[in-house]
Amino acid sequence: MSPVLELRNVTKVFGQTRALSGFSLKVHPGTIHAIVGENGAGKSTMIKIMTGIHGPTSGEVLVDGQPVTLRSTRHAQEKGIAAIYQEPMVFPDLDVTENIFISHLDRPAWMDWSAMREEADAIISRLGVSLDASRQAAGLTLAEQQTVEIARAISLKVRVLIMDEPSASLSDHEVQRLHAVARALRDEGVAVIYISHRLEEIFALADTVTVVRDGAHIETAPIAEMTHERLISAMVGRG
Repeated sequence: MSPVLELRNVTKVFGQTRALSGFSLKVHPGTIHAIVGENGAGKSTMIKIMTGIHGPTSGEVLVDGQPVTLRSTRHAQEKGIAAIYQEPMVFPDLDVTENIFISHLDRPAWMDWSAMREEADAIISRLGVSLDASRQAAGLTLAEQQTVEIARAISLKVRVLIMDEPSASLSDHEVQRLHAVARALRDEGVAVIYISHRLEEIFALADTVTVVRDGAHIETAPIAEMTHERLISAMVGRG
């Protein structure tokens, strides 16, 4: 199966700092692809390149095998690439439906809010969670805010969803629910890029894992072939 998203020999330089160095990555549809590395390894820069915040100094970003220049997060979303972060971005004065479709609000006169609420309910149902689409966002828990962000990505026809440390502030129960959502998206054909420092959840959730160290690609392997010892060794650079 061809990758839906690929970074090919990407280097990113900020002044005298080389954040990524000849980094390559292939992400396939219908998989959960974990990215691991110590702080400062280059993961954040990689995310920003994949979501159009930064462009590479050299190298290519490819979507469906075609080179693209992602000019902004909106442009990346148009290509089917979206990200959620440890601290979700929701608008407390809006309700759940309005937050899900916030990216569609540049033409509010064309919005059928009754239909939007039905679609919001349908998306939330697909995620297997219970959340009232008419509820005000100000009262949502962190896990519920993440659900809203994931639903927002689905409303944009996401094909690659990047989850950056999404479980860091969640309870064990909320983490299990988040994992169930990630698996549901994978089973629908979405490529999920999952970034976490928690190695136990990488082994529980991922299909494939890539190790990043000092801005370079170190190793990519099926999780079934990986051990904790090998993964830690690749991350820290000691045998």
